[in-house]
Amino acid sequence: MATRQTPGTRAKDSDRTEICQALDSALAEGQLSMEEHRQRVSAATHAATLGELWPLVDDLQATNPQAFTTQPTKLPRGPIVVAAVTGGVIVICAAITWALMSSGGSTPDTPDASPSAEAPAPHVLADQPPTTVEEAAPAPEDPPPVVLAPPPNLHSAEGLARVIDEMRKRFGDTTGYELAVMPDEAILARPDPTDDRSKLIYPYENGWGDPSTRTRSDTDDVTDLAAFDVPAAAAALAAAPETLRIAAADVSETFIDIDHVAEPPGPGALELLVKVTTKSGTDGFIYLDGASNIKRVEFPG
Repeated sequence: MATRQTPGTRAKDSDRTEICQALDSALAEGQLSMEEHRQRVSAATHAATLGELWPLVDDLQATNPQAFTTQPTKLPRGPIVVAAVTGGVIVICAAITWALMSSGGSTPDTPDASPSAEAPAPHVLADQPPTTVEEAAPAPEDPPPVVLAPPPNLHSAEGLARVIDEMRKRFGDTTGYELAVMPDEAILARPDPTDDRSKLIYPYENGWGDPSTRTRSDTDDVTDLAAFDVPAAAAALAAAPETLRIAAADVSETFIDIDHVAEPPGPGALELLVKVTTKSGTDGFIYLDGASNIKRVEFPG
């Protein structure tokens, strides 16, 4: 008779019962699913050696069966005795399983299937849905509305300064033949670098647009169109209807024209011409020098 147990040692009925009890405990503790429990119990009841029993419980917590030290007893090998032993083990394991299920342990129903027809079920934790919940990404906030400030009146000091600044940004200087400024738009005449007989006309409305071409006049002289007193010119524009004795309610249109005027025998100088048109269609003119001093006035009509 063998004195020590090895994987090849024949299993006893009590060995199979001990393994089934360990599997029942693992099922109740949630270490095994119903399908895993069923497969392992079936394998335990059919195990012939200790080497077939031990792997069934070696991955379970708090279930660390020691080597079976009880010496195996010889059992009659007749078919009736073997059948009785096997049947007794099956009845014991089934009774323990039924008792656990009936005592309130809730386990999901699983369809019966033979071990040979199904692959081993995954670990019980693999069947559980993840417990972490991803937070929904916050909806992007709507950008604050962009409030565009209305363009300034170009006849104000701010407006005139803006036109001159935009000239400098666009062309790199403030030179040209002539600059006419209305309350909401402007027109600039500059030399045509490709033809001395023509000039380029640039429109301005919140920025300089593309130019058109016109024939250059003999009186067109290049000058610094920004060489005037901007605040004084704006003040003269504001006072122009009163200077020309035109009621404010009768004003239809106003503009200021800035260019170089030749005055014999000298070379000439920058001149600012303010024109006010009445609703009846008559025009009044104010001629200013670069410092916005009045040179002469022409009343309407």
